[in-house]
Formats: sequence, C-alpha cells, structure tokens
Amino acid sequence: MEPTINGHTKKEAIELAFKLGFESEKNRLSCSQSSFHAVTSVLGYRNPQVFKSLVALQGGGADSGLNSCGAFCGPLVAFGMFFGRDYDMWEKGKMDLKASLLGEKLLDKFHQAYGSAVCKDIQTHCLGFPTRFVKDGALDKVAFKKFEERGGHEIAAPTEVGRAAAWAVEILWEELPKDQDISLGGIPAMAEAERKLEENRKAGKS
Repeated sequence: MEPTINGHTKKEAIELAFKLGFESEKNRLSCSQSSFHAVTSVLGYRNPQVFKSLVALQGGGADSGLNSCGAFCGPLVAFGMFFGRDYDMWEKGKMDLKASLLGEKLLDKFHQAYGSAVCKDIQTHCLGFPTRFVKDGALDKVAFKKFEERGGHEIAAPTEVGRAAAWAVEILWEELPKDQDISLGGIPAMAEAERKLEENRKAGKS
C-alpha cells in the first residue's frame, strides 16, 4: 500500500497543495496565509492562531514588496510549526536547525524558479515590475490596480503560491509520520468496544 498522510498519497498531496494555494490566493489573497493554509490543510495540521499572524508577512512583509515573499514565508512558518525550537530548548539556549535546513531546500527551489525569494524580485520576474502595495500608511490604489490589470492576482501570484505550497509538501513528505505508521491492530470496532464497556459496567455493579 502506498504511504499516505491525511489520506493523500504523495502525488495527491502535492497536487492538492498547489490547487489549494492557487485557489486561496486568487480568491482571498494574502500569499503568506494562502501558502500556509494550503500546506497545513493538506497535511491535516491547520492552526488558526498561526494563520492569523501570517497576514503581516504578506506582500514581502507589511505589503512592501521589499523583503521575503509571503509565499516563501508561509511554508517556512509551517516548517517551524512542525520542527521549530520550543520554549524549553530556547530557555536552555539549545539550537535546533531542522526547520532552517528544510527552509534551505525551499529557498533553493525559489532561486531555481525565480532567481530570488524576495517579493519585488519575483514580481519583476513574473510581471516585469515590482509592486509596493502599502505606502505612506495606506493602500497604493494605483499600484494595486496596475498589479491586477497585469494578472497579478489572476495567474501570477496564485501560481507562485501554489508552487510554494506544493514544494513545501514535497519537502515535508519524508519528515512527517504517515497514516500507516499508526498501528490500529488490536483496536476493536466501535460496536465491539461498546459491548465490552457495557459488560464491564455490569460486572462492576455485581
């Protein structure tokens, strides 16, 4: 039997991650949230609090376009959620590079595809120009309109987010437990368990 995670084979998980990432970015925006949503939904580990916090990383951080792409950041946070350094290790000053090592693999894929993981560089690669969505304390409506007219949220950003999510799932696949790793041998069916429970209950009364 082919290994699965959350009921999906590796091929299915990668394909679904792309589709969820693409659909989310196209219809609801936020590259950082959409990429994280796709990765964690496919793998069965959604986290509303982490998802909420990711909005500040969208559009190259504070919607500036100047820093790491949100589609890169979302999966990085997922890597950290699975393999990051916890408070106990932090308080003891211990290091754990697992999440960063996985992140390096994703960084390599971004550089192979776009030559960079920086938002403005990727925008220039895909659209021919960079976009700074927020400037001087407000949405730059002219810049946003230009981005939309060039297919920014129709094909460019959705494809980028979908690819990032698919790459992240591919990277995580060998690191996470598979459904088959959980042995259900010896676990009774619900009806059998209920029957035994009732027998045990009656025996306790006698």
